[in-house]
Amino acid sequence: MKLYPAQYLLEVGTKLFTACGAPEEEAAIVASELVEASLMGLDSHGIVRYSQYVDDVFNGQTKPGAPLRVIKESPTTAVVDCGFNFGPVSAARMADIACEKGSRSNMAYVISRNCAHIGRLGSYVQRIAERGMFGFATCNSSKHGHWVVPWGGREGRLATNPLAYAAPTRGIPVVLDMSTSMISEGKVRVLMHQGKPAPEGCIQDASGDPTIDPAVFYGPPRGTIRPFGSELGYKGFGLALLVEIMSGIMAGEAASEEHPYVNGLAIMAINPEAFCGAAQFRDLMDDLCAYITSSPSAPGCKEVAMPGAYDFRIRRERLADGIPVDPSTWQSILDSVHRVGASITDLPLRPQDP
Repeated sequence: MKLYPAQYLLEVGTKLFTACGAPEEEAAIVASELVEASLMGLDSHGIVRYSQYVDDVFNGQTKPGAPLRVIKESPTTAVVDCGFNFGPVSAARMADIACEKGSRSNMAYVISRNCAHIGRLGSYVQRIAERGMFGFATCNSSKHGHWVVPWGGREGRLATNPLAYAAPTRGIPVVLDMSTSMISEGKVRVLMHQGKPAPEGCIQDASGDPTIDPAVFYGPPRGTIRPFGSELGYKGFGLALLVEIMSGIMAGEAASEEHPYVNGLAIMAINPEAFCGAAQFRDLMDDLCAYITSSPSAPGCKEVAMPGAYDFRIRRERLADGIPVDPSTWQSILDSVHRVGASITDLPLRPQDP
């Protein structure tokens, strides 16, 4: 693994996506979202996606610079046609719409149509929490991304269907971002690039037999991912269905058919001012965090931490030391840079803060 400064990776990504045809401002949004995911240790949704996003442009799946249109709305709801622009551009705008409506009407529910891969779901609820509201989001995928078997099944019928929420505090927000499967497909991809096995009980081959080999998982024929919960996987399966309903069915998309979109995104914003009040909400969240983390740690554990705390800690470390990137991922990025004809500067000698 080689350490790369976040600012350098941001510059590479911005030039890469600008060369793909994105306006520079939007290219910077995409690169920033992916670099931020890598900074927080969520490498499966970080710069490893640079090459995927370039491929999506070349195969016509993503349309850089496409306009976003609100095609249906009320004071508390909106349906946004994302036009197959880069997913992080669309998702960031949807989060802003949810915040705008939530601040005026106290609650908002915004859903997408024609949305490309959005990256790290937790980023958008974090954006809402940083503006003082409670954020909740779900995200599904069209049929080609149905890696996950239903409880008791052998063939994929659902995507990894993550859900995320974020709550404001007087410090860093509480942020949970989790797939409803045992592992995200992106993490399997990272493990394959690193030459590492997948954890036991997470993936299976095309016949439905368990495997820890990412290469066997990708096939062909490709394997599947198990729903979250191991022997209690019906719980993860039930949550995955919730995500499918909120992100797909509510938008008028049938899960059983192929649709020309990658992610179905639903974002909610709830204004605490309408309930206990924004200030008291933050105070009570701080009290909750203190109470939860005051629990004595179990044997073999160092501490009790709130959701997201480790991610923010990793972010501080990687801002100082650099983001670790494996040779395979870096080579794929260089191949994409060459493919689009972009020009990047040499890597600085020392990591630099962005």
